[in-house]
Order: sequence, then structure tokens, then C-alpha cells
Amino acid sequence: MARRGHHTLEQIKNMVLVAAEDLVVEGGLTQLRVRNIAVKIGYTVGSIYMVFESMDDLILHVKGRTLDALAEQMEQIQGLTAEQRLEELASVYIKFASQNFNRWSMVFDHHLPEGIVIPDWYQKKVDNVYGKFEAQFAMLSPELTHTQRRQTALAFLGGIHGVCVFMLSTQLGGLNELDLEESVILLIRRFIHDGWMNNMASRITPPKAAKLEPVRAWSSAQPVYY
Repeated sequence: MARRGHHTLEQIKNMVLVAAEDLVVEGGLTQLRVRNIAVKIGYTVGSIYMVFESMDDLILHVKGRTLDALAEQMEQIQGLTAEQRLEELASVYIKFASQNFNRWSMVFDHHLPEGIVIPDWYQKKVDNVYGKFEAQFAMLSPELTHTQRRQTALAFLGGIHGVCVFMLSTQLGGLNELDLEESVILLIRRFIHDGWMNNMASRITPPKAAKLEPVRAWSSAQPVYY
């Protein structure tokens, strides 16, 4: 068992994050247990809670690393037009999901206990990914209001995510990553060219007092960690 004096708290924190991420990659969210992490890093369970407030705090940091990795890949796109960039953003998203399935799934499979407020630092990471799509719709249809762009981007990303979930989580014979990518490209082109974008101003009329809620990035599943 390693001694605390061998590493600074910041080093221990990074060790915990790397070990936790490895566990998720190896076996998914169900393998992310504090005892498994402790064994991997050679420290006690108590040492982990010296650097993270709770298991939920630790998981948010692991999810944040995943969102950062996805955002970093999205920042490399080279499309010349907003439509091309949307296709490239979608391509990056589905490739990341298919090549990092357990990490990607974890972002949506974990949720905070009821009553716990999402930290601002984590929400910014969610918005960073989501905002890359919204920015392209601002260029495609500058007449849209902020609320309308937000709703458009949400529907668009929701469609892409839904196709990923269906194809990556459903056991259907003969499907591969190319089928996934082609399906998403088809979705994008129909979304943009079927007049849906042109009618957004008349279709989305939110109440004047409506409050924009932050985009959430998890579902209702709540695993147990010990």
C-alpha cells in the first residue's frame, strides 16, 4: 500500500481520475467502485475522499474529462461552411461514441441525486460541446433568436444521439460504423433541407417569461458505488 507522503494531493487526485477512467473503459460504469479505484492506485479508500467530496463528485470529474476529450476533437474540424461543419461535428460525435462507448455512455448513465445542484464548472463543459452545434445554426439561420437556436441545436443533437444509442446499444446484425455515419449524415441533410430550419421562427414561440434551463447530460439510472 502506497503512503500518502509519496504523492501530493494533486497527484493523488490525478491518479484517482486516471484509475477511475480506466475502470470505466474496461467495464463500464458498474465497475466504478471506490474499492476498485483504491486497489488500482495502491491507496486506501479514505485517501480518495481526501481529494473528492463524494463518489458523485469524482464521477462528475471523470465525465468532465470525457466531455473535454470530445470537445477537443470537435475543435479540429475543417469544414468551410456551417453545413459542412455540422456534418463533421456529427461525424466526430459518432466516432467518439463508437470508439469510446463506455466513457460516452457513462456521461448519460449517471445522474446526481435529487436536490444536488450541478456545479458550474461541469455545466460549462456540457455547454462547450452543445454550443459547437448551436454556433453553426447561428450561421445557417442568423434570423433565429437565441432560444430558437438553442431548441434547434437540442433537437439536432438529440437526433444524432438517438441514432448512436440505437445503433450502438441494439444488437442488430450487419450494422457497422459506416451504417451509423451514413444514417447520421442522412438525418443532418434532411433536417436542414426539408424546410424545417426555414420554419423555425413560426414553429418555436416560447413564452416571454420562459427560463432557459441548462442542457443536462445524464439519465435517470442511479448505480451504487462502494
